[in-house]
Amino acid sequence: MPSPTPLTLDPGADLRQLLTSVRETLAADTAVMLLVDATGAVLEPFASSGLDVTLRTGARVPIGRGFAGAVAGTGRPVVLDDIDAGEVVNPVLRRRGIRSLLGVPLVRDGAVFGVLHVGTLSQRHFTADDVQRLTDLADEVASWFADQSLAEHHTAARVLQRSLIPTLPPSIPGLDVAGRYVPAEGDLGGDWYDVFALPDGRVGFVMGDVLGHGLQPAVVMGRIRSALRSYALIEPSPARVLQMLDRKISHFEAGTLATVLFAVARPPFDSFVVSSAGHWPPLVADGRSPATAVALRTDTMLGLLPDRTRTDTVVPVPEGGSLCLFTDGLIEQRFGAEQAVDPDAGLAAVAASLAASRTAEASCVAVLADLIPEHGTVDDVALLVIRREPT
Repeated sequence: MPSPTPLTLDPGADLRQLLTSVRETLAADTAVMLLVDATGAVLEPFASSGLDVTLRTGARVPIGRGFAGAVAGTGRPVVLDDIDAGEVVNPVLRRRGIRSLLGVPLVRDGAVFGVLHVGTLSQRHFTADDVQRLTDLADEVASWFADQSLAEHHTAARVLQRSLIPTLPPSIPGLDVAGRYVPAEGDLGGDWYDVFALPDGRVGFVMGDVLGHGLQPAVVMGRIRSALRSYALIEPSPARVLQMLDRKISHFEAGTLATVLFAVARPPFDSFVVSSAGHWPPLVADGRSPATAVALRTDTMLGLLPDRTRTDTVVPVPEGGSLCLFTDGLIEQRFGAEQAVDPDAGLAAVAASLAASRTAEASCVAVLADLIPEHGTVDDVALLVIRREPT
């Protein structure tokens, strides 16, 4: 048997190259990486070196059963010097002529997310040194994979959010509308805003925040956004729309929590009907003095009590006045010498910035310039300014 090559992985290599390095380091004929699926019940082949047919057949291994399933189920290495003496669920391994297997768990943040195993075409006794070597390599592969997954999820979330959040809100006669979405310095979340026309002449305005970070909240945000638009076509009351949305989330998106502010108005836009599901109330400005928070009942956030009755509030907006919707990331910046989170200070800063601006676009620029630190924000920020143009 050839002596193992030195233990080393190139962090700049792709996954197939890393698995080839694993195979060569252990002087093995195959190296396979399996990942726990979304249900947490089975392992699915993800990548391999020397056993590509494994991926094409898509053989799934129940956790707790067979060789790889035992590795994932126990979180410990498993050695099979002769696979004929043990249970191997994947028939491809036998058909390929594999005789001996060594598998170790892939672990990240204390949880097993997959299995890395190597195999040989000739019978071999894997030693304690082999086990340690593969365990060390698995740690490197796990770290590489986590970094790559984070980057890919971040990119996917950015692409998804860019496709769903309007850079330029639709032109609405009688209104001057501008919005901004500022991603956090790190994982993206589920913040969004939306502006859409309805067939009866009304216009809908949405500000929302799906709790969590990464790709999944962004995906859920897309589904919530689409559902809200659909319900708004058949239900004129924002409160009823949010109640329908809450039932949908509680049933189909179990475990999801979100805050949403939904407002509708029709020309001449002298009043808006607003309902809040756990979201910060909007600010209203008259164009002369600092903006003030709307006296709005804040109902329960979505995902908690789907049968709870929700309320609508009529909010008057004077000619030349503005309505400002935002997510909590905007006002929960750190203020003062102690750099403490002070939402009241954040609200005051937004109110002052709105009063000093004459257009919706200028308001967005001023608010973000005054509140977002130069080093970036730790939470996503969504902002929507709706200004009623003078007749």
